[in-house]
Amino acid sequence: MISPAFHFTGNCNEAINFYEEVFDAIDKQVEYYRDAPSKPGFLITDDMKDLVMHGTMTICGTPVNFSDTLEKTSVGNMICLNVFCQSSDEVCRIYHKLKEDGQVIVELGPQFFSSMYGSVIDRYGIKWQLIS
Repeated sequence: MISPAFHFTGNCNEAINFYEEVFDAIDKQVEYYRDAPSKPGFLITDDMKDLVMHGTMTICGTPVNFSDTLEKTSVGNMICLNVFCQSSDEVCRIYHKLKEDGQVIVELGPQFFSSMYGSVIDRYGIKWQLIS
């Protein structure tokens, strides 16, 4: 399954609430960086604690993901596609193909939220998060 992900720079929670109202969204869930385990596998600064690490809700039948990012965003690069794979092997296969002539954002490996995860921008400028 592929699901869109929207990235914000500090106002993600506000955007989630807005889209929830606009689309009568269902199944809303929000996790903040402060909710991560004590050793999440990546740096969480004090400035990040109240930001959205992962939010999700169903909009018009499609699961949509949301998060705050510390990356610089501009109109057009705030969206990436999350690919929920059936296995770690599938994540690895797709990751290695997408990273060819692309840019690695997060190296492939296990995370506290996934048995295998990696993020890349492919050669065409599309950002992908691969999750098993």
